[in-house]
Amino acid sequence: MFEELKAYADLTSVGSYCVVFDTIVETLPSDMYPDRTWGPGNSPKSAVDAFLADRDDFVVDTAIDNQLLISVAPGGYLRRVS
Repeated sequence: MFEELKAYADLTSVGSYCVVFDTIVETLPSDMYPDRTWGPGNSPKSAVDAFLADRDDFVVDTAIDNQLLISVAPGGYLRRVS
């Protein structure tokens, strides 16, 4: 996922979004989906965190998260700001 984010970053115009789904798996109990290879520290959310650590041209748009009652992508709405 981290490599995909880097690849799509240059294709995302300022003001547009790169949306990362399944960030929720970072917080789910590991026995909830035992057949998944994702988990804490190895998930779409950890890829988002690593991606944002090296960049200042994207931010998490928390306004979208705040409007949703249920989401599989908390913290996954990345808006390009520069």
